[in-house]
Amino acid sequence: MRIKNLQITEQDIIKASWVLLDDIGIEAFSMRKLAELLKIQAASLYWHFKSKQSIFQTLANEVAKEALETANLEGTWQEQLFNFVDRIRGVLHKYPCSAQLMMRTLPSEPNYLSLLNTLLQIVDHLPLSDSDKFSLIACVLNYVISFELDKYEQDRIDLAMKNEPNGDARVVFKQSLEHLTGDGPNVIKRMYENNIFNEIGSDKMFYTGLKIMVGGIEQLANERQEQQEQQEQQERR
Repeated sequence: MRIKNLQITEQDIIKASWVLLDDIGIEAFSMRKLAELLKIQAASLYWHFKSKQSIFQTLANEVAKEALETANLEGTWQEQLFNFVDRIRGVLHKYPCSAQLMMRTLPSEPNYLSLLNTLLQIVDHLPLSDSDKFSLIACVLNYVISFELDKYEQDRIDLAMKNEPNGDARVVFKQSLEHLTGDGPNVIKRMYENNIFNEIGSDKMFYTGLKIMVGGIEQLANERQEQQEQQEQQERR
C-alpha cells in the first residue's frame, strides 16, 4: 500500500514545477524530474496530481488568476481591452513557459474561465453576434500568447546558433539575405539594415499589433452598427 508523503504539499509541487520549467523547459518536463527536484519518490506526486497535465492545468490557472487580480478595467472598452491584454502579456512574461502552458491546457480551470469571461464582457455590449465576439477574443488571446511564444522560441534559436560553426544567428540571416532571389526591391534586406528586426519581441511591436487588432474590432463593430441601422430603416418603409 502506498503511503502519502505528508511533508510535501500541493503548493510545494507548484513552486517546484515553476523552477523546473525555468531550468529545462516544458518539453523536457516530467513527473520523474519533478520528483527528483523535490527529493521524493515520483509516486508521492500522484497523491496531489494525477498527471503532468493536471499540474499544467493548475499552473495555467495561477497565471490567469494573477492577470485577473491586477487587471485595470477602467475607461472605454478599447482602453479596457488594451490594458487587460497588456497585463496578460506581463504575467506571461513573468512565469517561465507560461505561454506554452496556456496553449497546452483546456480553459476549464476557474480562473482561466474567468479570464475568458472578462475579455468577453469587455466587448459584450458591441453590436456584434456572439460568434463574432467569441472569434475576436480568441484571436486577441491567441495573439498575446503567440507573441510570447515566438519570443521564447527566438531566444532558444539564438542560444542554439551560438554552438553552430557560423556562430551568431544574425550573421547567418544576413548571409541569406544576400542571396534572396525574385523581382523588385529587396525590402526585407533594407529593413534588416535599418535595424527593424531588432524590434522583434519588443514592446513597440507588441503594442503596434495590439492597436491594429483593437482598431479592427472597432471597425467591425461600426460596420455591424451601420448594417443594423440600414436594416431598421428598410423595415420602417
